[in-house]
Amino acid sequence: MTAEIPVINVSQFLSSNELDRVRVVRQVRQALEEVGFLRISGHGVPHSLIDRVSKASLDFFDRPEDEKARFTRPDRPSRGYGAMRSRTVGIAQDPTLKKSLQEGFGLGLMEAPADPNYRSDDGAGFTPNIFPDSPADFEPAMREYYAHMQRLCRTIMRMFAVALDLPEDYFEPMLTHSAHTLRLTHYPALDTAPEPGEQRAGAHTDTGILTILHIDETPDSLQVETRSKKWIFVNSEPGTFVINIGDLMMRWTNDKWVSNMHRVVNPPFINGRSARRLSIVCFCSVNADTLIECLPNCSGPGNPAHWPPIRAGEYQAMRMRTRYGLKPPVAS
Repeated sequence: MTAEIPVINVSQFLSSNELDRVRVVRQVRQALEEVGFLRISGHGVPHSLIDRVSKASLDFFDRPEDEKARFTRPDRPSRGYGAMRSRTVGIAQDPTLKKSLQEGFGLGLMEAPADPNYRSDDGAGFTPNIFPDSPADFEPAMREYYAHMQRLCRTIMRMFAVALDLPEDYFEPMLTHSAHTLRLTHYPALDTAPEPGEQRAGAHTDTGILTILHIDETPDSLQVETRSKKWIFVNSEPGTFVINIGDLMMRWTNDKWVSNMHRVVNPPFINGRSARRLSIVCFCSVNADTLIECLPNCSGPGNPAHWPPIRAGEYQAMRMRTRYGLKPPVAS
C-alpha cells in the first residue's frame, strides 16, 4: 500500500503557473506533516544516468569479496565499501537486532575547494572518496549522479521553504558548502532463511535534512510507519524518487514535520531463494556550521521551541559516532 505517499511533480513547482505551484506546495506540506515521505516526478535526473549508476553498482557488488574489501576505509565507514553484516541499522531502536543483511558503498563530496568550510574533521566536512578500479563507469557515473543530487536538493529545499511560509531562497545560504553522502546499498539474494533478529534494515530514522532515494522494482521491501503507527509499503514507481525528511529537519520545524521510522523487510523465499535489491540513497545536509534552531512560523504561544539549538555538523557527528561506534575527537 502506497496510497498515503503522494507523487508530486517538481516541474510544476518550477513552472510559471501559480496554480500549479500552490497545489504542489500544499501537497508537500500535507505529506510532511502527516507521514514525512513523498515521491517526486519531473525531477530532471535522466533515467539513463540512473541505469548507469545501478549497473555500475551491481557490477561492483558482484565482484569477489576480497576484491571489494580493498576499497574499505575503517576510519571513515561512510566512505568506500562496507561488507555484508558490517553494521546494524536500527540498533538504537532495537538492541536485539543482529548485523544487517546488506553491503554498501559510500561516497561524499566529489571535489573540495580550498575553503576551510570543507576541511572540517568532525564527521560532517570533506573526506576524500575511494573509487574502485572497476567497473570503468563507476566513478564517472557517480560523479555525474552526485552533481544531479546537489541540484535536486536545492530545488527540494526551495519547495520546503515555500511550504513553511518562508522566502523561497531561505535555505540557499545554508547549502553553499554542504557535503551530502551518497550510499549504494545492496541487499544480496539469500539461499537460507534469515535468523531471528536478522533484517535487511531495522526500523530507524535518518539524520539530516532530507533523503533522496531511488529504489528498484523489488516489491514490498521498504516500509514506512505513519503517525497512526501503521506500516505501509513504498514501492517503485517509474520515473520517481522517494523523498523523506530526517531528524534535523524535524527539529528545525519544531516537530511540525515528521521524520518517520522506516525499515527494509526481508523478502519472501521463492523456490528456495530470496530476491536481491539495490537502493541508491543520497543523504542531504546543510552547511556544517548551520545553527539548527526553531524556524520562523514553527512556534508560537502555547508552542515553544521543543529543541535546543545545535550546529548541523555537531549533530551529524554525534549521530555518526553513535551509528558506527566511533570515539569523539580528542581536544588538542
